[in-house]
Amino acid sequence: MNDKPQATVEFVSHFEGYVYQVAKGLKDKMIAVQTTRSTIQGRLMGIAPDHLVVDVSGVPFYVRTQQIVWISPIK
Repeated sequence: MNDKPQATVEFVSHFEGYVYQVAKGLKDKMIAVQTTRSTIQGRLMGIAPDHLVVDVSGVPFYVRTQQIVWISPIK
């Protein structure tokens, strides 16, 4: 067949440490998240190093941390 070595694929994701730490303190609270496209308001249900899960009226929104401009608690 082909004697050339196969290329490897490597997944790289930026880790937003400050966003992750702030989000951990807001879990299960109502938040507003400004993304590069729009603002989302809802309950923060999940935090992962690369995304947040925001429940908006029973619908989960998965927001990439790289797209977040700011996060604020809603009182």
